Amino acid sequence: MRQIYETARPFNPYRCCASDAMKEVVAEVINQMGGYEEYYKTRKRKRNTKSQVSYQGRVEAIVCDLVYRELEVAGGRVHVTQSNQVLSKASRYKAAALGKTLPDELNVMAAEEMGFVVITPGKRQYTLKNEFQTVTVSGKQTTLSAGRKILSSIKKINLTFADIGRSTEAEVILLRGPKQRDNKPGELVEYVDTEETINQRQQLQVINKWLGQADIECSIPNTDLYDRCLKRIFNNADFAQGGRLYGGFWQRLKHSERLEGIIIDDNIIAELDYGQMGLLLLYGLEGAVPPEGDLYDLSEYNIPTSCRPGIKKVIQAVINTSKPLGRIPQGVRKTIPKKISLSEVLEAVKKRHPAIAHKFGASVGMQLMRKCPSSNSLRQMAI
Repeated sequence: MRQIYETARPFNPYRCCASDAMKEVVAEVINQMGGYEEYYKTRKRKRNTKSQVSYQGRVEAIVCDLVYRELEVAGGRVHVTQSNQVLSKASRYKAAALGKTLPDELNVMAAEEMGFVVITPGKRQYTLKNEFQTVTVSGKQTTLSAGRKILSSIKKINLTFADIGRSTEAEVILLRGPKQRDNKPGELVEYVDTEETINQRQQLQVINKWLGQADIECSIPNTDLYDRCLKRIFNNADFAQGGRLYGGFWQRLKHSERLEGIIIDDNIIAELDYGQMGLLLLYGLEGAVPPEGDLYDLSEYNIPTSCRPGIKKVIQAVINTSKPLGRIPQGVRKTIPKKISLSEVLEAVKKRHPAIAHKFGASVGMQLMRKCPSSNSLRQMAI
């Protein structure tokens, strides 16, 4: 599990204690920080109950993530913003640990007498990017690493990944706006909870709780076995579009690695593949019957069957785009030679699928994730 990251990775503000041993480490850090504040009079007034809970949560997240990072790679660092623009912003996507007093607390933890954190100043201008947001800010980016006292605790208590959990505070229902560019996801959109989003969140929290306790093994090197928290992402500022699950170490593995390397409760896994589902759903929604055979086979239009992987990419692209496809999708030329133009492929696809051709370029891909054919349509497709 060591050497997962070679450079500083983003600070994970959702780490928390998962064992009594880790709780004792955090409690001792908080106790010593209290003594430092009292001795140096760094606070003018005592924190109220709510502020004290938030303060302790931030310290817990910092300590746990630095321990986790050290277990990933010796001397490993995390980067975290100290920009007031980011830390003072209210958002359902922002962790409580990223509060506006975070810089002050880090300075106390890094004080020579404390020795819990090592702070290394970074650039003056940078882009903060993590699973929830991308924000370009002017300010001092900071990298953190475990200080001598945390390193001592890791060694003395023999802390492991099992001592560190993940808070359930993280928002798992994400709503993104429309893409601004093809290769950049839309910005996160704030929303008001409805009965549907509340139910979706509760369902996913149940799944994440099970995943967190599950007996999962993986033989693939450099796999973060404890990265198991899933989230759902909806697109185009519309809860009727998208909703796929993201996250979990297995999603970054190749198909063969998942099948060969993952064991759950001492059992090998199986993976279901719903072939040609995008096209079949379109036919179902249109109440039409798909043609016989492989729906990606365009050989009758002089495009060889060896081009199938590229044809599949082109079809997925035209289902998801909101305008005519102007350039060939990335990776298509690996299987479709240059002598076959994009226009030839598109024309062949339309001839193969005339009943649904009017849906190409209508940006229906995200909607298909949230729909299912009617029973009649399913029966038609089965005939």
